[in-house]
This record gives sequence, structure tokens and C-alpha cells, in this order.
Amino acid sequence: MVILGVTALFGGLDTVDTTVTDFKPGEAFSDGEFTITIDRASLASEVRAGSTLVAPAKPGRRYLGIVATVRNDGTIPGFLRNELDLRDQPDKEFRSAFRISDGSPISALGPGLTEQLAFLWELPENAVEPGDSVTVRVWKKQYRELLVTYGKAWLDSLTDYGQTVIPVKALS
Repeated sequence: MVILGVTALFGGLDTVDTTVTDFKPGEAFSDGEFTITIDRASLASEVRAGSTLVAPAKPGRRYLGIVATVRNDGTIPGFLRNELDLRDQPDKEFRSAFRISDGSPISALGPGLTEQLAFLWELPENAVEPGDSVTVRVWKKQYRELLVTYGKAWLDSLTDYGQTVIPVKALS
């Protein structure tokens, strides 16, 4: 009874109502701030943009790149660092997002702009193999008032997200 009484003080035993929107590679998904179309996922031991080495080969590590077209539907620049949430890879290390057109790193996308980007993670060499699939979440967002002195910002939902499963290919 004591446990139930204490639980009732904190809102009871209600479960979190999570809303998952499944989408497929090639389908557009809007998180409120961005519209994202995830195209493909590839593995490589090193990553180059033309003759520029973007991510050098490392013993025991490989790179997973997820190519997506991203459009900023908001009215302010949107940050890209946590836009794609790679699931079930505990030893992942996000490297950056890069423009496909020239390989330059990009941290934010301005309002009304669309770019084809590669989101790049460094993984243990045996974490993912060609032919496997990876799961990616895109958390829904709302443009909300912060503290009076901080203005407004896009905030991720704690429960609502879009999710897709992408087959992984070897980068040739």
C-alpha cells in the first residue's frame, strides 16, 4: 500500500503513450522542423569526397554512412547533429554530417534549404555487415518557448518519433 501511495503522488502507474510512425527508405518524413527522406546506408573502411580524405581508415573500425535528403521547413537554421538517431549500436561515434555534392561538413541547415547529406558514424568493425539492416529514429519536434531569456527553440519529443529500417550495403 505504501508503494502504491507513493506512486500515486508521482502520477500513478500510467504508461507512457509512445507514438511511432514507421516510414520506409525513400519516403519523406516530417519531424516538424525538417522533412527527411532517407535513401540508403553504406559501410566503408575509409571515406573520401573526391580526392579529400574525410574519414581515414582505422584498425578495428568502419564507417556507416546514411544518405538522406533534408529540407528545413522551419524559419530558423536547424542543427543536424542529433537529427538521425542510430539505434542498437552501443559503440557508435557520430562523426558529422557532410554534403554529398562536395564532401564539406555541415552542422546546420538554413530555413527553406534542401541538401542531400551523408550522416557518418564510426563503428566497431564487426558491429554491422553488408546485408544487415540498421534502425534509425527521427524524433518529432515542436518549436517551443524556453526560459524568457533564452527565446524559442526546436525541442525533441520524449515519446513521438519516426522510425525506419535500412539495409546496409558495402560502399564500392
